[in-house]
Amino acid sequence: MAQLTTIRGLALMPLYDWPEYHGDTDALWDRIRAAGRDQGLDLPPGLEHRNHSISAWMDDGLVFSQLCGSPWYRHHRARARYLASSVLAVQGAPAGQYFSHVIVRDGSGLSTLDDIEQAGDARFAFNEPDSQSGVHCLRARFDMDAQLARGLHSGGHRHSIDAVLAGDADFAAIDACSFRLYAGLFPARLDGLRIVAQTPLRPAPVLITSATLDGDTAARLQRSVLTALAGGLGDGLVAGGGGQQDHAGSHAFVGAANLGAEAYRVFEDDARAMPARSTPQA
Repeated sequence: MAQLTTIRGLALMPLYDWPEYHGDTDALWDRIRAAGRDQGLDLPPGLEHRNHSISAWMDDGLVFSQLCGSPWYRHHRARARYLASSVLAVQGAPAGQYFSHVIVRDGSGLSTLDDIEQAGDARFAFNEPDSQSGVHCLRARFDMDAQLARGLHSGGHRHSIDAVLAGDADFAAIDACSFRLYAGLFPARLDGLRIVAQTPLRPAPVLITSATLDGDTAARLQRSVLTALAGGLGDGLVAGGGGQQDHAGSHAFVGAANLGAEAYRVFEDDARAMPARSTPQA
C-alpha cells in the first residue's frame, strides 16, 4: 500500500455542528477521512468542536471547514479554497442551494414582511452581521444596516429563534437547515413561531480548505469530499449519535455538490444591486 500523505490542522464544521449533533458531524468526517485514505491522504483524526471563531476560517492550518457563501466569495476567497457546496435536506431547495425562513412570534400581530416594515420598531435578531442566511438575504427588502444597529446580535441561528420566542426580538431570518435542526430538537417550541416569508434561493454554504494547501493535495481532498458526500447520506448520518436521542429527520447537512466557485458570484451581484438607503441620524 502506498504511503499516505499526512495532513494535520483544523477540521471543523462550524455552521451546523451543534452539541446535540456532534455524533452526526463526527460520522460525516469519518466518511471523508475514509475517502481520503483512498486518495492517499491521512486527514486529521477528528473534528474540532470548540474552535468556531471566524479567525479559524482564515487560519493557514485550516484543512476543512464550512463557511457562509456570501462572506467567503466577497472577502475570503484569497485565503480559503473552494472544495464543494453543501447539500442540505431542505424541502424546496435544489442540491447545493438553500434559503431562509423569516420567523415571528405567534400572536405578535406580524403576519407578513409588510407588517414588519410598517411596524417601524420591530426588533431584529441576527446570528452574525455578515451572514447571508441571517442578514444579507433581507437586504433587498429592509434597511439592514439600521436593523443591525438596533437589533440583537444572538451569535447563532438557534439563539435567534430563542430570542424571538422569548420576546427579546420580533423577527429573524433563519437558515432553513438550522431551522430543521432546531425542529428536530425542540418540536414543541415551534408552536410559538410563525413563518411569514421564505427568502430567495442562493448557493448553500461552501466547503473550504486553506489556500496555502498545495494544488495536488487540495485536488485530492476535493475528490475525497465529493466521493464521500456527493451521493448524499440517505436518511442522514447517525441521527442522535454520541448517545443523544434520535432527532426527527436526522441531521440536515446531507451531502456535497461541485457547483464551482463562480456559482457564488451571485452574492457579489446581490451586493451591487442593493438599493441605496439613507439612515436618519440619531
